[in-house]
Amino acid sequence: MTVTSGEAQRRLHVEYAEALEADAETSGEQCNDLVEAADYWHFAGEHEREERALRVAAEVDDDSNVLHGPAAYAKFLLTHGRRAEAEERFARLLREGSNCEWAYVTASMAYRLVDEPQEALRWLNIGVNRFVPSLDAEIEMGDAGSELLRQRSLLRRELGLPPDGLDELHERLTEHGRQIGAQIESIRRHDEDPAILFWPAADFAEIQRERPGWYPGTEHLEHRREAERALRQHPDAAVVIGSFESLVGFAASRGIALDEQSTRAEFAAEAARRGLAIAWPPGRNDACWCGSARKYKKCCGAPGFA
Repeated sequence: MTVTSGEAQRRLHVEYAEALEADAETSGEQCNDLVEAADYWHFAGEHEREERALRVAAEVDDDSNVLHGPAAYAKFLLTHGRRAEAEERFARLLREGSNCEWAYVTASMAYRLVDEPQEALRWLNIGVNRFVPSLDAEIEMGDAGSELLRQRSLLRRELGLPPDGLDELHERLTEHGRQIGAQIESIRRHDEDPAILFWPAADFAEIQRERPGWYPGTEHLEHRREAERALRQHPDAAVVIGSFESLVGFAASRGIALDEQSTRAEFAAEAARRGLAIAWPPGRNDACWCGSARKYKKCCGAPGFA
C-alpha cells in the first residue's frame, strides 16, 4: 500500500504527540509536554486528543511553567467555536493574573487566529504592563516581557499604529542584544562558518500569510526539521533566528529584492557576521536551539527527528 506524504506527515505528528505524552509522566514538565503534544495532535487532525491533552495541561498547571496550560486550552476553545467557554477561562486569567509570559502571548495569538487584532493587542498590553514595570526597565532580550514587547511591536505595526515608548524600548533591547551578541560571537566564531536561517513559529506564520511562495506547502514542524538536517550536514554551522520584520528592513537597506532566496541567504550571513547567531549543537541536556524550551535531546536532537 502506498503511503502519501501527507499521511506520513500525519503519522509522524502522532508519533511525536504520543512520545511527549509518555514523557510527561516522568519529565517533571507535564504541563509543557502536554501543551506541546497538543500542537502535534492538532497538526495530525486529532482534535479530541488535542483537547484531552490541553484539558489535563490546564488542570496540572501551577503557573511555574514555560508554557501556560489554561491559556492554551482557552485558545483551543476559542478557535473551535466555543467562545463562551473560552472567554470564561480568559476572564479567570485576567482576574488572577499569571507569572507566565506565554499566558498573555497565547491569549493574544488566540484572538489573532479569530481575526480580532484589537483584542489580541489588548492582551499584549496587559502582559507588558505586568512584566515591564516602566520604560526604564532593565531587561534583556530573552527576559520575561521581551517576547510580549516583540509581539506587541509587530502587531502595532501591522495595525498601522505609530511607534510609542514601548515600541522604542523594544528597539533598544533589540539593538543592545545585537551588540552583546556581536561581542561574544566575534571571539568564538568565524565569518566563513555557514549560517542556517530558522523562522520561529510566529514569524513563519507571518511569512506564510505574506509570502506563501517562499515555503509552499510547508508546516512549521517540517521547516524546523529541515533546519536540523542542514545543521547536521554542516558541523561548523550556526543558527540564525529570523525575524520577518528585520529581513524586510535588511532588504530595504541593501536595495535588494525581498523575494529573492539569495536575500535570505545574505540576511543570514550578515546576522552571523554580526554575532547574531546561535552556536550548534547545544549539549543534549541544554535548551534546544529552536526556542521550544525543551531539552535538545527531547526536541530537535531526538532520535529520528531529522
